[in-house]
Amino acid sequence: MANAVRMKPFWIFILVMLLPKSLAAQDNYKVDTKYPVHNLMPALRLLETSDPDLKPLAVLRDSSANWQSRSDFGNYLNLGFTYWGKIKLVATDSLTDFRLNLEDKMIGPPAWTKSNGKVDVYGFVGEELIFHEKTGVEYPRKDRSTKSHWVRNEVRLPNFPVGEEVTLLIKAQGNSIGYPAYFNLSLRHSSQAYYHQIYQFHNSFNIFMFGIAFIVFLYHLLQYIYLREKVMLWFSVWLFFITITQAMTIGLFIGATTVLRFSLYAIVANGVFYTFWFFGRAFINSKEKFPKLDKLMLGLGLFVLLESAFVALSVPVFKAQPSFTAVGIHYYVLNLYTVFSLVLSVVLVLQKDKFAKYFGFGSIIASMFLLIGTLWSLGVIKFGFFKLDPYVTGIFLQIVIYSFGIAYRRQVIQSQMTEQRLQGQRAISEMQRIKDLDTIKTRFFANISHEFRTPLTLISGPIKRALGYAQNQSEDIALKKKDFEIIVKNTDRLQNLVDQLLDLSKIESGKEHLSLTQGGLIKFIRSLVFSFESLAERNNISLNTRFPNELDQAFYDKDKLEKILTNILSNAFKYTPKNGSVTVNVEHDGHYLQLEITDTGKGIGKEDVRRIFERFYRVEGTEEQGSGIGLALTKELIDLHNGKISVDSVERKGTTFKIKLPVSLKKLPDSVLLPANYEQQSASEAINDDLVTTESSAVEKVITTKELPLALVVEDNPDLQYYIADVIQEQYNIIKASDGAQGERMAFEHTPDIIITDVMMPKKDGFEFCHSLKQNAKTSHIPIIMLTAKAGEANKIEGLSQGADAYLTKPFNEKELLIRMKNLIESRKNLWDHFKALDMLLVDDIGVNSIDDKFLQDVFKTIKEHLDNERFGVEDIAAAVGFSRSQLHRKLKALSGKSANQLITEIRLNEAHRLLKSNAGSVSEIAYSVGYSNLSYFTKSFKEKFGVLPSKV
Repeated sequence: MANAVRMKPFWIFILVMLLPKSLAAQDNYKVDTKYPVHNLMPALRLLETSDPDLKPLAVLRDSSANWQSRSDFGNYLNLGFTYWGKIKLVATDSLTDFRLNLEDKMIGPPAWTKSNGKVDVYGFVGEELIFHEKTGVEYPRKDRSTKSHWVRNEVRLPNFPVGEEVTLLIKAQGNSIGYPAYFNLSLRHSSQAYYHQIYQFHNSFNIFMFGIAFIVFLYHLLQYIYLREKVMLWFSVWLFFITITQAMTIGLFIGATTVLRFSLYAIVANGVFYTFWFFGRAFINSKEKFPKLDKLMLGLGLFVLLESAFVALSVPVFKAQPSFTAVGIHYYVLNLYTVFSLVLSVVLVLQKDKFAKYFGFGSIIASMFLLIGTLWSLGVIKFGFFKLDPYVTGIFLQIVIYSFGIAYRRQVIQSQMTEQRLQGQRAISEMQRIKDLDTIKTRFFANISHEFRTPLTLISGPIKRALGYAQNQSEDIALKKKDFEIIVKNTDRLQNLVDQLLDLSKIESGKEHLSLTQGGLIKFIRSLVFSFESLAERNNISLNTRFPNELDQAFYDKDKLEKILTNILSNAFKYTPKNGSVTVNVEHDGHYLQLEITDTGKGIGKEDVRRIFERFYRVEGTEEQGSGIGLALTKELIDLHNGKISVDSVERKGTTFKIKLPVSLKKLPDSVLLPANYEQQSASEAINDDLVTTESSAVEKVITTKELPLALVVEDNPDLQYYIADVIQEQYNIIKASDGAQGERMAFEHTPDIIITDVMMPKKDGFEFCHSLKQNAKTSHIPIIMLTAKAGEANKIEGLSQGADAYLTKPFNEKELLIRMKNLIESRKNLWDHFKALDMLLVDDIGVNSIDDKFLQDVFKTIKEHLDNERFGVEDIAAAVGFSRSQLHRKLKALSGKSANQLITEIRLNEAHRLLKSNAGSVSEIAYSVGYSNLSYFTKSFKEKFGVLPSKV
């Protein structure tokens, strides 16, 4: 017995031995059944022993045992010891309705802290055992004395004799979770069974947390079953461990488990930590985005998993003694894990990825609460004011954060998937568009070939027939008059077709401008309309017209207006059956000309109406099939006027074309050529007629040869102005201005190829005029020749310093002037040749002034940034460099001799040649990368430029 009993210090033993016998002896406690509650602690004596196998009779007989009062043991009994309690009771009446309770005074901690592990209560009368009752969470429920809640260590006192002294021996062992035994003995009548509510303080919050965790777990588990997303699986696993942990907190599972309780607790409670990082890896997709961080996250999770498994196995395998839910240095390990988690969380927050930042933020909050919790569990910090479990509080915040995070993540991924689907659809649409374009172009070339084949047949047929009639090749060949007329007619037809194609090409390249005529507009339209009168009569079609009064001040381009009206009227008569009608209605309001042409033909379908102005498009289902360029050309010509065209059509009823064209200079485009007889008007006339003012009206002479360079003559002397123009008129188109201010405006409007200017002029002299143009990016490239009577060296140096390219004194030599002009224009061509030799890359090395340098840099940079964009064109360059389309065209022509479209093509092909030479990809890949979707067209263009096929480079 001496080996089994733990002895107190020697001085306590001596003191007890010296106490009077009456004080050392244990008195019995009389139970008055009139009182429902009896506190037995003053009469209880405790014995601490390290031997859990002592028999109760041996303990009862051992007179040397050191029995002590409960107060001698401090707040908590010691872990790893078995405690015996002894008390003598004498009942004054039957104790059938009374229960012996070992009360748990710890209000609040979670359920796994509750209850002694095993409690045995022995009743002795003398040395005779009259009953043995059991209670405690680690006894099976069937073996417990009562069926009350397992937290209440309660036993019955059966066969308790009345009036006799009964000695109760109570054996109590702490639970396997690591909490020591406790007594707090009381005897209670069944009417006063509860000494406090179970989990009195934490009850509501823990049940709330269990409900939240369970609902969120169930929702995301169903989401995983439906969506099969990895992140949903790991989030559900993490929530599962939280739910089971909270279930144990409120008494589920943990109270029904009698064996391996600590192992169950360790695996489940710590599962929250290691599954957290597995969930984090799936949330961030770290394996793909951050491989190094992913290894750290995986390592941290596996570390906690292995440590938790070791802790769980240490009790049943190594018989380790748990201490307050921990074994050995478990909480120190968790504390270290928390520090690493906190560092890793900060690293995640610093990443640029949205999901990494979000997860890291939630992890920092969790790590902070876990750190507080571990320090609290270790006893390092104490805070009585903190009434909520720091572990549970941190978990609650995480559930809220990551539930929203899962929704946020899904929304972002859904948006990304939607964008990817849209990109896929756009790619498919683009592929379909290219396919459709190829189909349309193929159809167009088939149609145009048919259009060429018919007149060629009608031209070659009569000629071959005439050749067959000839006796030999030396004889003259005679054609019948009818055959001759057929040849002439079809030659004109071919000419018209070619002209339409060339007009479209000119408009696209920016070469086409309006050449205006003033007056006689209505008369001109009337003559055009009535030229179809004979056709109407032959086809028995009624031609109805309505014309307004003449508009003398109207400006219009005869050639383009004729093409517009001829195309529309030709279609109207072409598709109107016999006995039908064509109606032409003309109106104007001084600013705009409005034409409405209606026929009673077969009409156009709704789908075709939307596409009839597309180039190469032709309405199907008609025998009278055109080439598909007439209406496209019409639309381009109307756009050139800043006009509008619309179509209303009903199938089998007819079609109406509505055209609106500006006829005043105010509404027409800036880049136009004014009529030669257009003189300056007074200010009042200009206002009344809605024309430009005297200052902005320019005296121009239009040379009909459009391909000649455009020269601006700025001279205030009318006779000298005429003389200069007369000298150069055979080699240049000419526009004229009477002073420097007017010349400056015209230079901006028309961007001439060369300027001849006087020095002494009103409003703005030649020096100011020259300086202004050379400082403006739109005109800085234009060569300027100064013609002046100021022959001094100082004047010449001043003119040249202002940017003049040549300085000629009056009287000047006509041949010298023409040679100077030719050389200046040619120098631009030479500059471009040098530029091409540098592969259009080293702009800084070229001898142009800084403004032109900047302009060219901007143009080439813009083109090269959009090489892969097939639709990139002139309008895009013009917008990028701040020029109008016509200004851009003239400046590029002056600097490079090429239009913007030609420049784009040249740069595309040069870049393709460079890429092919450096083996940067396949021919098709490189073709697509430089903006060619049609490989055959790319091959043809490449061979035309470099003389070899792309595949041979």
